[in-house]
Amino acid sequence: MPKIIGENIDRLCNIEYRPSVGSGRGEIIHYYNAAREAQGDPLTYLAAKALIDNVKPGDTVLFVTGARFPHMLPYGETDGPLGAAALAKAVERGLGAKTVVTVEESNDVATRECMLGVGCNLRTLEDFDGTKKGSYLDFYPLGEEEGPKHAKWLVERFKPKAIVFCEKHGPNEVGECHSVMGARIPKEEFANTWHLLDEAKKHGIVTIGTGDGGNEIGNGVIYEAAREIAPYGKKCQCGCGGGVATVCKTDVFVAAAISNWGLYGVSAMLAYMLGDVDIMHTVDEERRMLEGAVRGGSVDGMAMTPICGVDGVSMAGGQAQVTLLREMVKNGLSKCDRTE
Repeated sequence: MPKIIGENIDRLCNIEYRPSVGSGRGEIIHYYNAAREAQGDPLTYLAAKALIDNVKPGDTVLFVTGARFPHMLPYGETDGPLGAAALAKAVERGLGAKTVVTVEESNDVATRECMLGVGCNLRTLEDFDGTKKGSYLDFYPLGEEEGPKHAKWLVERFKPKAIVFCEKHGPNEVGECHSVMGARIPKEEFANTWHLLDEAKKHGIVTIGTGDGGNEIGNGVIYEAAREIAPYGKKCQCGCGGGVATVCKTDVFVAAAISNWGLYGVSAMLAYMLGDVDIMHTVDEERRMLEGAVRGGSVDGMAMTPICGVDGVSMAGGQAQVTLLREMVKNGLSKCDRTE
């Protein structure tokens, strides 16, 4: 039964709502099909199972999010922090885990608002150490030099049992990072978080990634397919010759129409497998997160302005997604006696 529910959660999270021009319409299903071919079982099921198998009460889960493109996304975008916060709530409530979310400091307010919006109990570092529950917001420094150092510090300091990437850029085959439109993002201008993958491998930590454009950490699982699917997959606009497709693999990759929705789907699958729909975030919490992210300067990644939308989908659309996921879990857990 879990795989049947996972199949339908996957479908719901991969329905495309993209604008007609400039959005890569028609790509989503191909990313999803490639991810299923590479991994077999429903993607949200695989991710939820990985969390259940590896995370016990009192353990820490590390979330990595915050798309930063200094001249266009100085305070990040609305896709990313909401998904991380929603799944952070689910693993706190459902698995009894503590959570750490790491972002660039410029994404502080938006991410903090998302975490508070779903009821994550943010702590100072000192208080976080002294409690069995709670969340901590970490600031990942910018640039190549600090990237591997901070990755090592995070893993040694918090000893996470799982690392989850949501809408986080990763380098291509020649080591350059790009926006989905093929523009180079200089490494010194954002957090080089992919070094966490090396630390995870070294310490045996399970990794999960979610993305919607081929350039986010995790898409390396479908690298060759992403090169074909993404408009700038093979050839970017910066001249590096590597295209936007990232080589960064995670143990589980969840393809989704919107990266947030990938982690909403994992939350829903976790709720089903644990038998408790209320570990998921609610429609009202979706509103609180989105309004908070916009107050923090995050922009809708299609409109490129701080409005209450995510990748061109309105708040109402996002709330509808939450409603349907919760309904799917509730009905999946219910029993129907149709005998007369």
